[in-house]
Amino acid sequence: MEIDGNTLIFIIIVLFLFFSSPGGDGVSSQYEFNQLQELRTQWNVEYKSFQGMNYNENFQNITGLKLAYQDIIDDESVNATYPLPSKDYSHWSQDQKYAILPDEVISQVKNNVWTQENADKPDLFPPNITGTLRGHIELVSNDKYSKLPMPIQRFYDPPSEFSDVSPHLGDRYLGDEWPPFSELHNVTFDNGELSVQVSHVDRVYDRLKGNQQTYFNSQTDRWKFLNLRLDFSDKTEHEKHSLLTDAVYDVQHGRILAMTQSAKFHSLFAFPHYMNLENAIESEDTFNSLKKLINEYWNASNFVDTLTMNDLQDWYDSAVYKCEYVAFIQLEPWNEYTPDQLKMIDDELNWPLGRPANLSSVPLINLQSGLLYSPDCGIQLKFNNIKGKRYEIQMRSIRAHLLFGIGLFVTQIYLLLCQMHHTNTPSSVSKLSFYSLSMINLVDGSLATLYFIAASILPELYLPLVISSFACFILASIFETRYLILVYASQFNERNVGLLTLLRRSNNDNNDGTNTEAANTVIPDEASISGTLYGRFFFMLISFTLLTLSSTSWPRKIRMIFEYVTIFVLNSYWLPQIFRNAIKGTLPRRSRLRSEALGIQRQNKMPLLWKFIIGTTIIRTLPVVYVFTYSSNVFRHHKDVRFVVVLCLYLLFQIAVLYSQDILGSRWFLPKLAIPEGYSYHKPMSAQELMEHGSSVDHTVDCAICMSEVPVYVEDVPETHKVDLQTYMTTPCGHVFHTQCLENWMSYKLQCPVCRSPLPPL
Repeated sequence: MEIDGNTLIFIIIVLFLFFSSPGGDGVSSQYEFNQLQELRTQWNVEYKSFQGMNYNENFQNITGLKLAYQDIIDDESVNATYPLPSKDYSHWSQDQKYAILPDEVISQVKNNVWTQENADKPDLFPPNITGTLRGHIELVSNDKYSKLPMPIQRFYDPPSEFSDVSPHLGDRYLGDEWPPFSELHNVTFDNGELSVQVSHVDRVYDRLKGNQQTYFNSQTDRWKFLNLRLDFSDKTEHEKHSLLTDAVYDVQHGRILAMTQSAKFHSLFAFPHYMNLENAIESEDTFNSLKKLINEYWNASNFVDTLTMNDLQDWYDSAVYKCEYVAFIQLEPWNEYTPDQLKMIDDELNWPLGRPANLSSVPLINLQSGLLYSPDCGIQLKFNNIKGKRYEIQMRSIRAHLLFGIGLFVTQIYLLLCQMHHTNTPSSVSKLSFYSLSMINLVDGSLATLYFIAASILPELYLPLVISSFACFILASIFETRYLILVYASQFNERNVGLLTLLRRSNNDNNDGTNTEAANTVIPDEASISGTLYGRFFFMLISFTLLTLSSTSWPRKIRMIFEYVTIFVLNSYWLPQIFRNAIKGTLPRRSRLRSEALGIQRQNKMPLLWKFIIGTTIIRTLPVVYVFTYSSNVFRHHKDVRFVVVLCLYLLFQIAVLYSQDILGSRWFLPKLAIPEGYSYHKPMSAQELMEHGSSVDHTVDCAICMSEVPVYVEDVPETHKVDLQTYMTTPCGHVFHTQCLENWMSYKLQCPVCRSPLPPL
């Protein structure tokens, strides 16, 4: 079916309208418009309430903060409605009477997390802590504390009927309407792994789909506004939890307060109060400075006017499917540096100018202690020594590894060019394994795709990633695929041929030497083969890449099985070549050298160069060795030296078999009874056969290549028995040529010069 230009343009417009957003704020109906208006009204009302608060005043009508922990101790059936009778809203103190945290948790934060400082020599902390940090997390309790009711306002609910226009009013509690709620969110493992991604928020967009960002923090020497992503799971990853939090970093004391935010918990307004849990820094000044930071963020981001339906839906999903968490974290100080040195390191990482900052010795960012508490689920977890490199240093390390990888790709291209030059005849190309080269090609093509995808995700590494992707793509799609086309074309006449026939090195199944099947085989031109192989290449490439990317979200046990099996299979690239060598029946090295010494030309050289075998094996093994043996690898992969040892022994075994085939002959391990007799070009002919090919009176045939006479050994003519069988060659189709003429011809084309029938390689 053909599609004209107008039809194509119409399809593009329809697809654009179908996939495009219905508007800047995502509103697509009157119901959603009213939902968004309700959301904006709610935030405006709560912000006004926040503006009227001081450091000694309790929360009032703010979502998620209407109840204190003591309220549910006094009355388990209490509802989060404002105002509560007999509740004191005019005071605030650091205890469970006013806070959403129990006294025991508050005490642990004061004594075990936010530790006291040395008054004589204050600690120094890095001003920028962007990075990905990893470590272990431990469950303290999941049933010890009472659960704080946090309702969701009903305007978040989707319409119950298509004709609904106005959202519902009031609150609803998830515990009653969602029985599996507690089971879905409960943390059941005792020990697990934690990943913390820290990013600084210094500037924000002030309008929807804005192009410019506005700086908002005027207190960068004291406070930093952060986004934290906390992912923790058990070691088998059967149970995973992911938290997206806003956070405030106290640069002077190394303390971080992070809180989730959703439809049932507006934590943005809680930072000034809950950063004051430590007595040493509790003051009106701390409260007011944090309140100023929140106001600057609110005004710079134009918070209410930039809310969209995506925000509403994300907050609703988080409220329904996740617990709310408050995290208290203490950073390890960098006391080995002076304030000027810290500033120099930070400036050099942000704007590299060659300052005298030793970036190679910059210590890891270490969250030396931390506590996670969920008010609505009653879960408490703790962690310590969550470490990782700063983001810019990590990017420098990855950039160095990518440059080294580009060198490996260039080396692989050079080795492949040497290998292609070594097999410059159809006879030698036909001895290569198509599947060995295909396995190598699949890995290189997948790497090119993965590098290209990573370049769009990591703009800091865009240039080295694009260069790596380009080098991989050139290697896979041009050099390797072109080589595969040549191999495929040279072996096309072997399709649908049995193994025993291939071991004879011919397609001849008839006793009379005729090749009825091969004679009818039409070898396609390279253009049609190129289309077939490129289509197959891109299909396999996309399928394998998608499978690899999707495997990252699988449970650890299944993912590890897939990873180990895939690596083991893809590193079996020499096995098909071993099988191919056995089919083609290469002579031992001593016999080949003897033939060359006698001046007899034979196409019996080994198909693969040894520097290509050794170089390719080393280049493709180095990344696996790095990932599985270096514990601080950039992929954060676990260490498994045993697997690397097994893999290296497996590769050495494949190379050893290839070497033994080179020395002893490619069929040395096959019993002689299992090897059928191969086709021999040097054989006598009968008088009847010779007559069919137009022999002369003196029993000679004209060579169709050099047009000279060829004396033939005739079985039933004794005077011809003096003819040396090595001086002429008889093809399976019965045509006779001089040995040197046909060998030279077969160096360029494996077809009979007379009838174009496929010829078995020498």
